[in-house]
Amino acid sequence: MNTLTTPVQVGHTGGLRAWLRQMASAARGWPATYRMALERRRGRTVLLTLLIVLLVAYPVLYQTVLAPVVRILPLPSATVMVFMLIFAIMAIGLNIVIGFAGLLDLGYVAFYALGAYTTAFLTSPHWGGVSVVLFASVPEGSPGIHLPFMLVVILAAGVAATFGVLLGAPTLRLRGDYLAIVTLGFGEIVPIFFKNLVNVTFSFGPIQLVNANLTGGPLGINPIDPPSFFGFKFGVISGFNAVYLGLILIIVAIVIARNLERSRMGRAWMAVREDEIAAEMMGVNTVRTKLLAFGLGAAFAGIAGAYQASYQGATTSDFFQFSTSILVVVMIILGGIGNIWGVIAGAVVVQYVDKTLLPWAGQRLTDIGNVTGNPALGDINPSTFSFLLFGIALVAMMRFRPEGFVPSRQRAAEMHTAPPGQALGSIGLIEKEGLVPQLDPTEPGGEADPGSAEMSVEGPAGETKAEHRVDVTDEEMPR
Repeated sequence: MNTLTTPVQVGHTGGLRAWLRQMASAARGWPATYRMALERRRGRTVLLTLLIVLLVAYPVLYQTVLAPVVRILPLPSATVMVFMLIFAIMAIGLNIVIGFAGLLDLGYVAFYALGAYTTAFLTSPHWGGVSVVLFASVPEGSPGIHLPFMLVVILAAGVAATFGVLLGAPTLRLRGDYLAIVTLGFGEIVPIFFKNLVNVTFSFGPIQLVNANLTGGPLGINPIDPPSFFGFKFGVISGFNAVYLGLILIIVAIVIARNLERSRMGRAWMAVREDEIAAEMMGVNTVRTKLLAFGLGAAFAGIAGAYQASYQGATTSDFFQFSTSILVVVMIILGGIGNIWGVIAGAVVVQYVDKTLLPWAGQRLTDIGNVTGNPALGDINPSTFSFLLFGIALVAMMRFRPEGFVPSRQRAAEMHTAPPGQALGSIGLIEKEGLVPQLDPTEPGGEADPGSAEMSVEGPAGETKAEHRVDVTDEEMPR
């Protein structure tokens, strides 16, 4: 029997093992959770279920039924869907930095590039002087390094997270615009760095490099091994196979981000976002909190970069422009800052408009010009106005729905502006609902109260009698 002096054995409550147990428990309880969701929010749950079923079945429907009507309807192709998933993973990662921790990062594309080049180094014949083949779909003895895709994804995430921490360490004291400027510079430096690491001559002890081509320069690195599982490949020439691989990756990303949001660290991020000084006074280690936000957010970008490089089979520095960072920020703002499902919706919508709807509109203008004998319409390319349209959408969103398409509850409560007199707690709403207490005229504060009447009468030089009386009383008070 336990007593006050008997030590109590407490099991391990943290770490990877505890997290895996929690994931297994959540998986076992999923049917009950789904039934509960149906009881509480039937319409929303049914709609989400239909969307998930449509997403899973869309590749098959596209190849069998929808392919003949692509010219009539702007339907996304396999490549567009893959990039929707790539940018959705990036949006989830940047949402950790901006949405959860409140840190403005404008150089997020740098971690995307780090993940892509890490994959290129480890799954290509770029290092022709060595031959390392480990569970890869290439013949034994092939030149270069060829590691399995899942291992490379983990390594790419680790490399990106390491550089995220290295970026966050010297910028811990920066906030707002200053932090944005530093991260912007980092995002500009990394692609240029990869572009210029060609014909490198370097000597340091046993390391001797003479005209070494480290990153392929402007041409980049190719070919890169496509992901391969059980004899099936998931590259750009594999059709919709890559879409299902992307779905697996984004499900993992959602589960991890959701668990982080609900964890102790997630609450610490939100405390830092709301008031960093108050969070520090309450015992939050703001240094570790910020570093973890930068590192974990960068890890998601590394995963997205690994997926993109493996899918396309090549990578160059031209893929990683500053505009990519801005595009991901636009996705988060339009979708809903701080909400995982919102930023995924933002990524899907922005990529659909950029890569499917605008090119389709350009083709239709060309067709109309040919039919009407006005070829000038064919010279209009709506895709060149994509950022103009996104800017207009942002302005409209800030005016009419600043919290985004699918906002978090807290963000919606903070940013939603009700019509005059209709906001919660406003005088107009209180008076409309008859919630204003009626005072007795003779009670203090009532219309018949002598004190209130005296306060309303003006004395000499425009002051009230009450004010004048207080002044006189102050003079006559005994010392």
